Amino acid sequence: MRNDYNGIANYYDRLSRIVFQRSIIKAQAYLLEFVQDNNRILLVGGGTGWILEEISKLNKQNVSVVYVEKSAKMTELSKKRKYKNISVEFVNSPVETYTTQQQFDIILTPFLFDNFIDKKIKYIFSKLDTYLKKRGFWLYADFVNDKQNNKAWQQLLLKTMYTFFKLTTNIETQKLVDLKGYFEEKYVMITQQFYYKHFIQAVAYRKIR
Repeated sequence: MRNDYNGIANYYDRLSRIVFQRSIIKAQAYLLEFVQDNNRILLVGGGTGWILEEISKLNKQNVSVVYVEKSAKMTELSKKRKYKNISVEFVNSPVETYTTQQQFDIILTPFLFDNFIDKKIKYIFSKLDTYLKKRGFWLYADFVNDKQNNKAWQQLLLKTMYTFFKLTTNIETQKLVDLKGYFEEKYVMITQQFYYKHFIQAVAYRKIR
Protein backbone atom coordinates (compact mmCIF):
# COMPACT_ATOMS: atom_id res chain seq x y z
CA MET A 1 0.00 0.00 0.00
CA ARG A 2 1.22 3.48 -0.90
CA ASN A 3 1.71 6.15 1.78
CA ASP A 4 1.02 3.69 4.60
CA TYR A 5 1.94 5.25 7.96
CA ASN A 6 0.51 2.50 10.16
CA GLY A 7 3.90 0.92 10.79
CA ILE A 8 5.51 4.10 12.15
CA ALA A 9 2.50 5.74 13.81
CA ASN A 10 3.61 4.96 17.37
CA TYR A 11 6.97 6.71 17.04
CA TYR A 12 6.23 9.24 14.29
CA ASP A 13 6.02 12.25 16.63
CA ARG A 14 9.16 11.25 18.53
CA LEU A 15 11.10 10.84 15.31
CA SER A 16 10.03 14.22 13.95
CA ARG A 17 11.05 15.95 17.19
CA ILE A 18 14.45 14.26 17.19
CA VAL A 19 15.14 15.63 13.72
CA PHE A 20 13.27 18.95 13.73
CA GLN A 21 12.88 19.70 17.46
CA ARG A 22 9.54 21.56 17.71
CA SER A 23 9.65 23.24 14.30
CA ILE A 24 6.92 21.08 12.77
CA ILE A 25 4.70 21.72 15.79
CA LYS A 26 5.37 25.46 15.76
CA ALA A 27 4.57 25.75 12.06
CA GLN A 28 1.14 24.20 12.49
CA ALA A 29 0.36 25.97 15.77
CA TYR A 30 1.20 29.31 14.14
CA LEU A 31 -1.62 28.82 11.64
CA LEU A 32 -4.26 28.20 14.29
CA GLU A 33 -4.61 31.94 14.94
CA PHE A 34 -7.04 31.95 12.03
CA VAL A 35 -9.52 29.70 13.82
CA GLN A 36 -12.58 31.61 15.02
CA ASP A 37 -15.86 30.87 16.75
CA ASN A 38 -18.34 28.78 14.75
CA ASN A 39 -15.70 27.58 12.27
CA ARG A 40 -16.09 24.31 10.45
CA ILE A 41 -12.60 22.90 9.75
CA LEU A 42 -11.52 20.19 7.32
CA LEU A 43 -8.26 18.72 8.64
CA VAL A 44 -6.57 16.39 6.16
CA GLY A 45 -3.60 14.30 7.24
CA GLY A 46 -3.63 15.18 10.92
CA GLY A 47 -1.27 12.38 11.92
CA THR A 48 -1.44 11.41 15.59
CA GLY A 49 -3.95 14.16 16.35
CA TRP A 50 -1.97 16.38 18.71
CA ILE A 51 -3.22 19.36 16.75
CA LEU A 52 -6.77 18.60 17.91
CA GLU A 53 -5.63 19.38 21.45
CA GLU A 54 -4.12 22.66 20.25
CA ILE A 55 -7.38 23.64 18.55
CA SER A 56 -9.23 22.75 21.73
CA LYS A 57 -6.93 24.99 23.79
CA LEU A 58 -8.00 28.00 21.73
CA ASN A 59 -11.31 27.91 23.63
CA LYS A 60 -13.32 29.00 20.62
CA GLN A 61 -17.05 28.42 20.61
CA ASN A 62 -18.86 25.93 18.39
CA VAL A 63 -15.84 24.72 16.43
CA SER A 64 -16.24 21.48 14.50
CA VAL A 65 -13.53 19.44 12.79
CA VAL A 66 -13.78 16.77 10.12
CA TYR A 67 -10.58 14.80 10.53
CA VAL A 68 -9.60 12.85 7.40
CA GLU A 69 -6.71 10.43 7.90
CA LYS A 70 -5.75 7.42 5.78
CA SER A 71 -3.85 5.58 8.52
CA ALA A 72 -6.10 3.56 10.82
CA LYS A 73 -3.39 3.56 13.49
CA MET A 74 -3.00 7.35 13.33
CA THR A 75 -6.77 7.71 13.59
CA GLU A 76 -6.84 5.40 16.60
CA LEU A 77 -4.17 7.48 18.35
CA SER A 78 -5.99 10.71 17.49
CA LYS A 79 -9.24 9.51 19.07
CA LYS A 80 -7.41 9.23 22.41
CA ARG A 81 -6.51 12.93 22.45
CA LYS A 82 -8.17 15.44 24.80
CA TYR A 83 -10.34 17.78 22.76
CA LYS A 84 -13.53 17.98 24.80
CA ASN A 85 -14.65 21.49 23.79
CA ILE A 86 -14.65 20.89 20.02
CA SER A 87 -16.68 18.51 17.88
CA VAL A 88 -14.62 16.02 15.86
CA GLU A 89 -15.81 13.66 13.14
CA PHE A 90 -13.17 11.06 12.28
CA VAL A 91 -13.00 9.80 8.70
CA ASN A 92 -10.53 6.97 8.19
CA SER A 93 -10.07 7.36 4.44
CA PRO A 94 -7.51 8.42 1.85
CA VAL A 95 -8.09 12.02 0.84
CA GLU A 96 -8.28 10.86 -2.78
CA THR A 97 -11.54 9.01 -2.12
CA TYR A 98 -13.05 11.32 0.50
CA THR A 99 -16.18 13.18 -0.63
CA THR A 100 -18.56 15.49 1.21
CA GLN A 101 -21.41 17.91 0.62
CA GLN A 102 -20.17 20.14 3.44
CA GLN A 103 -18.57 23.53 2.97
CA PHE A 104 -15.76 24.57 5.31
CA ASP A 105 -14.47 27.85 6.71
CA ILE A 106 -10.94 26.44 6.99
CA ILE A 107 -8.99 23.69 5.26
CA LEU A 108 -5.86 22.59 7.13
CA THR A 109 -3.32 20.42 5.29
CA PRO A 110 -0.25 19.89 7.49
CA PHE A 111 2.57 18.09 5.68
CA LEU A 112 0.08 16.39 3.36
CA PHE A 113 1.15 17.18 -0.18
CA ASP A 114 4.75 16.04 0.25
CA ASN A 115 3.37 12.49 -0.06
CA PHE A 116 2.11 12.76 -3.63
CA ILE A 117 3.26 13.01 -7.22
CA ASP A 118 2.33 16.17 -9.12
CA LYS A 119 -0.58 14.59 -11.01
CA LYS A 120 -2.16 13.38 -7.75
CA ILE A 121 -1.61 16.77 -6.11
CA LYS A 122 -3.53 18.48 -8.91
CA TYR A 123 -6.49 16.16 -8.36
CA ILE A 124 -6.48 16.48 -4.57
CA PHE A 125 -6.04 20.25 -4.61
CA SER A 126 -8.93 20.72 -7.03
CA LYS A 127 -11.19 18.50 -4.94
CA LEU A 128 -10.40 20.23 -1.64
CA ASP A 129 -10.82 23.64 -3.24
CA THR A 130 -14.49 22.85 -3.93
CA TYR A 131 -15.05 22.20 -0.21
CA LEU A 132 -13.75 25.59 0.94
CA LYS A 133 -16.10 28.56 1.17
CA LYS A 134 -15.30 31.77 -0.66
CA ARG A 135 -13.25 33.98 1.71
CA GLY A 136 -12.29 30.83 3.64
CA PHE A 137 -8.73 30.10 4.77
CA TRP A 138 -6.47 27.33 3.48
CA LEU A 139 -3.78 26.73 6.10
CA TYR A 140 -0.77 25.00 4.58
CA ALA A 141 2.36 23.70 6.31
CA ASP A 142 5.11 21.72 4.62
CA PHE A 143 8.78 21.54 3.76
CA VAL A 144 10.45 24.03 1.42
CA ASN A 145 12.22 22.80 -1.69
CA ASP A 146 13.96 25.80 -3.21
CA LYS A 147 16.94 24.48 -5.10
CA GLN A 148 18.29 27.97 -5.73
CA ASN A 149 18.23 29.02 -2.08
CA ASN A 150 18.22 25.82 -0.04
CA LYS A 151 21.60 24.84 1.30
CA ALA A 152 23.27 21.53 0.53
CA TRP A 153 22.36 20.10 3.95
CA GLN A 154 18.69 20.83 3.30
CA GLN A 155 18.73 19.05 -0.05
CA LEU A 156 20.55 16.12 1.56
CA LEU A 157 18.04 15.98 4.42
CA LEU A 158 15.13 16.06 1.99
CA LYS A 159 16.63 13.19 0.00
CA THR A 160 17.26 11.23 3.21
CA MET A 161 13.68 11.79 4.36
CA TYR A 162 12.22 10.50 1.12
CA THR A 163 14.47 7.46 1.21
CA PHE A 164 13.36 6.71 4.78
CA PHE A 165 9.66 7.08 3.98
CA LYS A 166 10.03 5.03 0.83
CA LEU A 167 11.29 2.16 2.98
CA THR A 168 8.83 2.59 5.86
CA THR A 169 5.62 3.85 4.22
CA ASN A 170 6.08 3.11 0.51
CA ILE A 171 5.61 6.81 -0.20
CA GLU A 172 4.62 7.34 -3.81
CA THR A 173 6.94 10.25 -4.61
CA GLN A 174 10.59 11.14 -4.21
CA LYS A 175 10.17 14.81 -5.08
CA LEU A 176 8.71 17.76 -3.20
CA VAL A 177 6.35 19.84 -5.34
CA ASP A 178 6.07 23.61 -4.91
CA LEU A 179 2.37 24.42 -4.53
CA LYS A 180 2.57 28.18 -5.08
CA GLY A 181 1.24 27.85 -8.60
CA TYR A 182 -1.81 25.96 -7.41
CA PHE A 183 -2.87 28.81 -5.15
CA GLU A 184 -2.22 31.67 -7.56
CA GLU A 185 -5.55 31.60 -9.44
CA LYS A 186 -8.06 31.69 -6.59
CA TYR A 187 -6.11 32.56 -3.44
CA VAL A 188 -4.16 35.39 -1.89
CA MET A 189 -1.37 34.80 0.62
CA ILE A 190 -2.18 36.34 4.02
CA THR A 191 0.92 35.35 5.97
CA GLN A 192 3.99 33.14 5.67
CA GLN A 193 6.39 32.04 8.37
CA PHE A 194 9.56 29.93 8.10
CA TYR A 195 11.12 27.51 10.58
CA TYR A 196 14.17 25.30 10.87
CA LYS A 197 16.45 27.65 8.93
CA HIS A 198 13.93 28.20 6.14
CA PHE A 199 13.33 24.47 5.58
CA ILE A 200 9.76 24.40 6.96
CA GLN A 201 7.01 26.83 6.04
CA ALA A 202 3.58 27.78 7.37
CA VAL A 203 1.36 29.68 4.94
CA ALA A 204 -2.18 31.02 5.27
CA TYR A 205 -4.08 31.60 2.04
CA ARG A 206 -7.52 33.19 1.64
CA LYS A 207 -9.86 32.09 -1.13
CA ILE A 208 -10.92 35.12 -3.14
CA ARG A 209 -12.95 33.42 -5.89
